[in-house]
Amino acid sequence: MSNKKNSNLSALQEASFSASAASAAQRDFAPVGVILIRMDSSSAIGLGHLMRTLLLAEGLRNDFSITYITQELKGNQNRLIEQNGFARRIVSSMDCSELIEIAKELKPSLFIIDHYGVDINCEAKLKELCRVLVFDDEFKEHRADIVLNHSFIADEKDYSYLKDTKILAGARYTLLKDDFLSHKNRFTPLDSLKNKKVLVTLGGSDPLGLSLRVKKYLLSLEKTLSVTIVTTSANQKITFLKIRDKELVIDEKEMAELMRAHDLIITSASTSLLETFALKKPFIAIKCASNQARTVDILKRQDLKNIIEVFTPAALKKALNFVQYHPYKIKRVLDRYSFKKNGVAKELIIEYK
Repeated sequence: MSNKKNSNLSALQEASFSASAASAAQRDFAPVGVILIRMDSSSAIGLGHLMRTLLLAEGLRNDFSITYITQELKGNQNRLIEQNGFARRIVSSMDCSELIEIAKELKPSLFIIDHYGVDINCEAKLKELCRVLVFDDEFKEHRADIVLNHSFIADEKDYSYLKDTKILAGARYTLLKDDFLSHKNRFTPLDSLKNKKVLVTLGGSDPLGLSLRVKKYLLSLEKTLSVTIVTTSANQKITFLKIRDKELVIDEKEMAELMRAHDLIITSASTSLLETFALKKPFIAIKCASNQARTVDILKRQDLKNIIEVFTPAALKKALNFVQYHPYKIKRVLDRYSFKKNGVAKELIIEYK
């Protein structure tokens, strides 16, 4: 696998953007140029919020001055913000007053929130100062100008309860690095496990600690399998994993290349599942966090038996059988979703220019 230094993350999918509420047009906005992003990463939270906002920020960097606002939580990966050339402010708590103070100082055109801890009351206060875009994957109440749900299973109709809010939802807004879309990806059925390569990617922090259990069980079924676990340095069990798995891949920078090189992807129902769908790879998805419940439910309703809600060896064996004996049921679902380059970032640039 490539161990090249982390190159700048790429920009995203095709999207549409316009001013959301009539009242928003009445507000005083700063000149085009400043965007603030509030998010956190840690061993408990994982890296999902960080990685997807970096993708969006990369697409905006030539037209806006971007500043991240983060806490210094245990196991954070805030270094990636500076490594990718973005400024950062540190806050000491989840107190909204700290965000308001920074917004008043820097006068942003847009305040991007990707954090479950920022509530609707804080959104409303920030909205008095600037436009607010909120990432959402739990279909919650919001007071933002724009709600972005970049999951391929989301739909604008899911947010009919939000009024005077621009909704960006579904596969056309999915945030992916360009290298997941740079090839003409084709589905290749998994006809057996013999001499096949399996990639296990259960989130940057693997919150349920399932990776080694999955690998051990796979090898008990078929000794000719090559099973690779990929994780990040945010994983609290990283030292233990290094001892137990000499082939462990940590902080891989070329995930698209790594995933293409494998015959089967065993993934959490999170960002890596979006990547798997873009690559059209045979897969098994495991629910590893509560915010993945809706994705799991929708995929199960599409007659997919390779979706695991609660992991057990028996559930994994059942999913493996489905992948091998019903490949075109998987292909049919993969083909329902179309991912495109250049998206939310591109439309934000057009809007503010």
